[in-house]
Amino acid sequence: MKYDFARIAMIVLAFFILSDQYQAFSQETNPVRPDYKEIFGDDYHFALQVIAKNSWWSDTLTGDVLDPAFVLAVIFPELVRYSSIADYIEVKSLEVLYVQYGRDYTDFSVGLFQMKPSFAEQIETDVIKYSLINKFPSLSGLKPDLTESTSCRRERIIRLKDEYDQLLYLEAFIRVMEILYPEIKFQSTDDKLIFYSTAYNTGYYKDEAEIRKEIPRKRFYSGMGSVFVKYSYSDISLDYFLTRKER
Repeated sequence: MKYDFARIAMIVLAFFILSDQYQAFSQETNPVRPDYKEIFGDDYHFALQVIAKNSWWSDTLTGDVLDPAFVLAVIFPELVRYSSIADYIEVKSLEVLYVQYGRDYTDFSVGLFQMKPSFAEQIETDVIKYSLINKFPSLSGLKPDLTESTSCRRERIIRLKDEYDQLLYLEAFIRVMEILYPEIKFQSTDDKLIFYSTAYNTGYYKDEAEIRKEIPRKRFYSGMGSVFVKYSYSDISLDYFLTRKER
């Protein structure tokens, strides 16, 4: 019985360590960074190839006075995950449920940037709220009071499946963040990226304290076959950003 109890205790401990409640070491206390290229393998290379293939992403961001390395680092982990889960999810059925019943019934990730309808709805609302209509006129077309209409939700899904519109949502996210947190004095661009990527992953509408609390947590896993091995989302973003700067 002692052996059985010890074994059970070890299993419970292992599960706790690998659960969402486990916090990673911070960047400052854990200087040894994982080799994400090795960890994610083909999925990591897929993400790099997608960015290289879609050079217009960087060109568009540069034209809009945004740093492509920074902005694409925010969604880089999503590109890694997209490669891994693409074959597991039948999105079409989820689209139908969302269009008919809304985000309270189903809220799922769409496209290469893995954006959820709820995220798009929030961005559309904030584009109007923070007077960004001139910068993103097409995103302000879906008015908040029409959010619950089936035609509006159908149009939103079409947008989320379009790479150009996803890039617009991403740009709008960056602009909204700049408005929401102007008072934060980031120590460096790296520090700013950590905050922004965490906000993108966990919900930018949360307050600063909540977002910062999420930074060290290991919640990111690449796909269906590795749900018990998790990493810090912002750490993967930062790793890509630093690697890109070194080129």
